[in-house]
Amino acid sequence: MTFDRCAITGYELKEGELKPISGTTIEYETEYVGKVKITMPAFQELLTGSYERYSITGICKDRTLKNEEPVLIDSNFIREGYKKLNPPTDFDEKCSHFLRYLYKHGGRENIEFEFNSMKHFPLAFAGPDEFTRIMDQLETNFSITTRKVHPMGRDKSHQIYMGVKLTNTGKDEAKRGLPQMPLFGLVSQVIATGDIEVDEKINHARELYFDEPKSLDKMRSACEALSFVLEPLREDLKNYFNQKDVSDFFQIVNTFDIRHNKDTTKNIVHEEQLEWVFFSLLNTINTYVKLKRNGM
Repeated sequence: MTFDRCAITGYELKEGELKPISGTTIEYETEYVGKVKITMPAFQELLTGSYERYSITGICKDRTLKNEEPVLIDSNFIREGYKKLNPPTDFDEKCSHFLRYLYKHGGRENIEFEFNSMKHFPLAFAGPDEFTRIMDQLETNFSITTRKVHPMGRDKSHQIYMGVKLTNTGKDEAKRGLPQMPLFGLVSQVIATGDIEVDEKINHARELYFDEPKSLDKMRSACEALSFVLEPLREDLKNYFNQKDVSDFFQIVNTFDIRHNKDTTKNIVHEEQLEWVFFSLLNTINTYVKLKRNGM
């Protein structure tokens, strides 16, 4: 078996994109899909079979942009496993996802983009043809403006979009779909527990959570660090909060797979999930420290 092309897109791999092969796993990185890690059986299946390749392409590109490790693409992943990562699947979801991409990558600052439908389609979890329809829809909705569209030959799915900019309407729509920052004062507020080591852990967690570029791995680690701070305080918290509320709080937090790896935990695949956990933990610590300091 030769590995001279991307198993997902079918595009030929350029020199230096394929990593040395060891064992039964193939790794490569291209400008189109980003980092790919795939088993040999899945490689052959994707090349010859009919699968949701554009969802898989989008997942690979999205994780690469977020500086996350590539997901292992095996036979189970290409059949059902990819669904656990909740990629956008319908047309409207893909439009919204791509609009948020534009906003987060310079659109909010009026930066102009240039897109090639045969190259940039993974950014929208779409194929080249659907990517052109997404661009048309966003312009119809007055979410973007395009200075010029240049058709490439007779293939209507191959278009070059030049001078693409977000409109004010597009910015507003993108912001509505982005995670909102609750309890923003907690970001800069000093939380002094009286224990230097604990304070350092809290500050480290905040720095880790807001460190750029953001990634789910760093956000998860920040939540884990705060959970380690809060866990020893579980019994003392009952002196300041309702006992049932404390029990319910830890039950909810532990339902997310921050520290536990059980079938009953929720699979975290969105920033919004970790945002909720992080600020819930941080605000609970902050409130506890204030109540205890005031002798309440």
